[in-house]
Amino acid sequence: MAFASFDMVSFGMIEVPPHPLRFGFQVDIVPHEAPPHTMFGLICRQKNRDGRSTTAGFAVHLDLQTGEVWDLINGSGLLGVVPDHEAFFESFSDEEPLLLSWEVEHLGTALIPKLHIGGEEWLYPAIGVREGMTMETIAGAAGDRGSTIQAFLHPAVWREALQ
Repeated sequence: MAFASFDMVSFGMIEVPPHPLRFGFQVDIVPHEAPPHTMFGLICRQKNRDGRSTTAGFAVHLDLQTGEVWDLINGSGLLGVVPDHEAFFESFSDEEPLLLSWEVEHLGTALIPKLHIGGEEWLYPAIGVREGMTMETIAGAAGDRGSTIQAFLHPAVWREALQ
């Protein structure tokens, strides 16, 4: 339901192995060319014991008009506001796009996320690891049916072992 107003695209899947690692998903946008309501995340859709689908993970809605960053999955509401958002967003262009990034550390039984928007870092709730967990990389735009994929540049999915 949290994603109902967004036209979404997937950029791939990441299987979460049973050992510690760091993984992530990132995309670039050009704020003045992107739809004003943009979302991106790493999500896992699974069935619970009674057969209903559940969605866990990390996803935010970035309002490019107000600079507000909203949680879309965990009920945290407003996570924060990009400081001096108009000047911040104007500093990015086709040649120097704005990086939206999730970096996640799998430690023990938890997935601990770091959200990066440009040079800003945001706190976000951790979730538990489930056996056979696969996370999907998603990005989307509100009210932009059919052309969403063009708003996102240089998508990348990565993972590395922790030392």
